Amino acid sequence: MDEYYEPVENADQLTPHTVIRRSGSRHQQGRFIKHHADGTGLVVMNVFDPVNHEFVAEAGVIKPDPADQIFRLRKHFSEDPVSEQARQILRKWILFREHIELQQEFLETLECSYGPEQILSWHRQETLQALFVPLQQKYKIGKFKEKIDWDKVRAEEFAKHINALYEGKHITYVAFIPTDTNHQPMFYSYGTKPHLETVKQLEREAFAFKPTHGGHLKIISARGEPKKFVVDAGSNDLGRGIYTSLATAEMVAHALQMFFPDYEFVPLAGRQAYGVQQSY
Repeated sequence: MDEYYEPVENADQLTPHTVIRRSGSRHQQGRFIKHHADGTGLVVMNVFDPVNHEFVAEAGVIKPDPADQIFRLRKHFSEDPVSEQARQILRKWILFREHIELQQEFLETLECSYGPEQILSWHRQETLQALFVPLQQKYKIGKFKEKIDWDKVRAEEFAKHINALYEGKHITYVAFIPTDTNHQPMFYSYGTKPHLETVKQLEREAFAFKPTHGGHLKIISARGEPKKFVVDAGSNDLGRGIYTSLATAEMVAHALQMFFPDYEFVPLAGRQAYGVQQSY
């Protein structure tokens, strides 16, 4: 074990905020908080694997096997004269500079789960991935940045509006209805706001698209019945208003059916799903 650790002979004597490490069947390091209520484990937070360079958990319970050894860091950031040197190593990390909003959390995690001499040793050995990889995993940045499925997010947001309708309530919507089979329909609603306002709000979304149609959608089924809606494509701004054909509304209804196969959508010409008045 590295020189900056010392073995824990009696775990009952551990004090809160000590950085401990489990070595043996598993390799885990984190800040000791307290003894588990059942007396068989150690509650720790910000747990990392210093050997396999992995983030393990925000918090957990270490229950040592008979073959395991528990160690603790000899010096912590609050008492080690080289602490500022270790902080500077983190501050020079490119992802630290890029993520200004996370800098304080990075520093808190550093001081919560590592020792300054440990960081300086990794720096000398050019093995700082033991620090930087777990930080990327914990905060989902760098090569571990979470990939968001914006198509899924858009569909889920629209479904919330659909599923919230009851007793004749309606929404306005805008949509992209493709004319080929290479693209998928896209829908968006901002509640009952007018179509122009809905389009402006859509432009602010991360999943924005250029709508080709707009109209109204109203529920006509009662509570407890299979969901049934009437839908038109009668936007004055994205269509022909009261002159919108039934065939256009049928295209929209068909696209909606793709997303909601268990619901029924009845297409109506013009603005018949809501009326000629402005939606608010």
